[in-house]
Amino acid sequence: MPSDLFRNVSCCLLSLASSASLLQAQAVNAPEPQTGSEILWSLQKLDTLGRALYVAAHPDDENTNLISYLSLGRKYDTAYLSLTRGDGGQNLIGPELRDELGVIRTQELLEARKVDGGQQFFSRAKDFGFSKHPDETFRIWDREQVLADTVWVIRNFQPDVLITRFGTEPGRTHGHHTASAILALEAFEAAADAERFPEQLQYVDTWQAKRVVWNTSSWFFRENDFDEEKYTRIDVGVFDPLLGKSYNEIASASRSKHLSQGFGTSIDRGSRIEYFQHLVGAPVEGDIFSGVDTTWDRVEKSDTVQAKLTQVIKEFDVTSPSDSVGALLDLRAAIEALPETEWSLRKRAELDQIVLASMGVDVRALSSDHYIRNGDAMRISVELINRSQIPARLVGVAVPLIDRAENPELDLPFNERISHTITAHVPSDTPLPQPYWLEKAGTLGMFDVEDQLLIGKAENDPAFYAEVAIEVMDSSIVVGLPIQYRDVDPAKGETIRPVLNLPSASVEFSNPVSLFPNYESRQVEVTVAALLDDVSGQLTLDLPEGWSVEPTQIEVERIRSGGERSYVFTVTPRPVSEEVSLTARLSTLSGAYDKSVAQIEYEHIPEQTVFASAATSAVSLEVARLGQRVGYLPGAGDVVPASIREIGFDVVELSADGFNLNALEGIDTVVVGIRAYNTVENIDAIMEDLFRFSEEGGTVIVQYNTNRGLKTDKLAPYPISISRDRVTDEFAQVRVMAPEHPVMTTPNRISARDFDSWTQERGLYFPNSWDDAFVPIFSISDPGEPASDGSLLVAEHGEGYFVYTGISWFRQLPAGVPGAYRIFANLLSLGHDRSSSEGL
Repeated sequence: MPSDLFRNVSCCLLSLASSASLLQAQAVNAPEPQTGSEILWSLQKLDTLGRALYVAAHPDDENTNLISYLSLGRKYDTAYLSLTRGDGGQNLIGPELRDELGVIRTQELLEARKVDGGQQFFSRAKDFGFSKHPDETFRIWDREQVLADTVWVIRNFQPDVLITRFGTEPGRTHGHHTASAILALEAFEAAADAERFPEQLQYVDTWQAKRVVWNTSSWFFRENDFDEEKYTRIDVGVFDPLLGKSYNEIASASRSKHLSQGFGTSIDRGSRIEYFQHLVGAPVEGDIFSGVDTTWDRVEKSDTVQAKLTQVIKEFDVTSPSDSVGALLDLRAAIEALPETEWSLRKRAELDQIVLASMGVDVRALSSDHYIRNGDAMRISVELINRSQIPARLVGVAVPLIDRAENPELDLPFNERISHTITAHVPSDTPLPQPYWLEKAGTLGMFDVEDQLLIGKAENDPAFYAEVAIEVMDSSIVVGLPIQYRDVDPAKGETIRPVLNLPSASVEFSNPVSLFPNYESRQVEVTVAALLDDVSGQLTLDLPEGWSVEPTQIEVERIRSGGERSYVFTVTPRPVSEEVSLTARLSTLSGAYDKSVAQIEYEHIPEQTVFASAATSAVSLEVARLGQRVGYLPGAGDVVPASIREIGFDVVELSADGFNLNALEGIDTVVVGIRAYNTVENIDAIMEDLFRFSEEGGTVIVQYNTNRGLKTDKLAPYPISISRDRVTDEFAQVRVMAPEHPVMTTPNRISARDFDSWTQERGLYFPNSWDDAFVPIFSISDPGEPASDGSLLVAEHGEGYFVYTGISWFRQLPAGVPGAYRIFANLLSLGHDRSSSEGL
């Protein structure tokens, strides 16, 4: 499959630029199994010297149709620079948000690039949420830093053509989108200017691309006619007989990797036209690569290389690739004789992979352990098989992390698996596998990364990494590959997972936010997990001045490896409204542990690990409630149920399967999770029961849904229409339209201070029209924009209430925003008797 073989065709200079090689030779990525036709494709790529860089703002912004076409069709090195990691979006597959969501979407982009043949880069910019104008974006991003990162990627990757996904005119789309195009134009000039970001020039040279074009479409001209004759056009829906697919078929599979965004798509086949508008640089003359030499002529003294490569391609037999190995090694010698340039190094690496693929060489570095502790012994087995008659030998194995190199001198006979084992101790100072951009606390708009050689990388270089030297007919090829763990799952077969060094123990609060309603003492739960060893010790909490805890210390008796145990402290806050941080620490004879470990596991991405301080945001506030039991119907995934429990409600998780009024017996309020109308398959079948529940005296609260992809047209018991209206400024003024409505008065009197300290946004996808039965509670607008009155709509329905709200409770409540808790407590309390009041 091309999705496997093309991921290693192009060597990214950013990926291993800072790694020290014990074998003193350029290492290439391990070859993937290839068919004869796929190797022929790789030879044709070896004969192509062109590069394109696609620039946009987020995971999913990239046009995979074009990336597939340029990378696989034209065989150009093609990369996508996503300025952010999508950490400000929503998650349709699980509860992870913010940093953890950014990790997921990073990996989804890397999986997409494995399919469409591209490479992946990022800047240090954060996705801080929807922005309506690039000026707002640049106020929150460090514009100069993001520009520097874009220049850095251009100087490293050296693209001939830059392609933006968006135009530079504000107002047509997301402010991040427009900002990405503006920065691409600025970087086009700055990358060629030695006076701009000169600190980069100790690692790279300046670079002048040929031009910048905008990959536009009729979508950007919805209010005007789109005259396609004005634009350069390319049909990217071409069928490739070597791959057995068209490029838009491959692109569909690539786009479907964005599962956290719900972007699974049907396979597209047939003609597909892409449109381009020239923005800056050399004019376009019929093709976006016009005037760009994409042959070996761009490399000095390469006539011999070109002649030998032409002959190899002409004589290559797809049924017997190994017949060409001798000629390929002659070609390799000719490339090595060239003056050392970025192109000669890159193409030699491609050729080394072709040589090994032609021999059917499979090479792996496997660890006996999936998880390992710093200081422990590690057994590494290098396995190789040569499935050709070409003479080859294993002549070197190195593991840079442990400063170990050996020369086993083992022949690789035809179709016989050979292995070599190294045992050594993992250095005690080996960094934990924290994503590099999360090592330090950043700002609202930027990650804090100072190491120039890390900037731009999609992910960390593997700490556990091996280099293997294979001698083929007197030529030495060095292969670099991550050390991995191989497991066999009876239900799935062989699985390959990363090797991760973890601490012996982790410490984590059960809730990231701990609410202290009305300044009362409450129990706080802390879980200790024995990750790699049996652990015992003393568990303590660190509290701010004026707060107290009982007991002051808990003795943790031995927890066996792989187990965990929870402990409860009673914490008493100061009698004032405030938000503070409580931290936990486990002290043992071997050291102290004060980190939580989040292990993110989904089938479509490799396992990821994120470390964080063992802390909870403690919020003491005055908040009352009415009612007791809340039913929560999950939507796209959020942690709002845990937040509701923090107020003191009992929460029952509901399911659309078997949903009926009997299932709601004893429940006071039903809350419908975010985007449930978009994601719950049988939501339409249960809406009448929800309406009847509210009509008979219950309260129903529906959180936001998008207006596209609705699985029901029964949005409420009265007519209502969802728009794309949103308020992105979390500080936007809120005007109360119904000050004496129970939402504003009962049981908590809401004031202006309850709208302070909100995070990321006020809300999104507000209704823009509704039946008179609904009472609009708030009127909100971003600065300079018309007010939106549909953020919170409340209707009396029979004996109960029906609420539709686009306010981003799913962000505010987990962030511990006091006012959001007080308002949401009022919503949950609607229609309930004060005799059930708590905290009054």
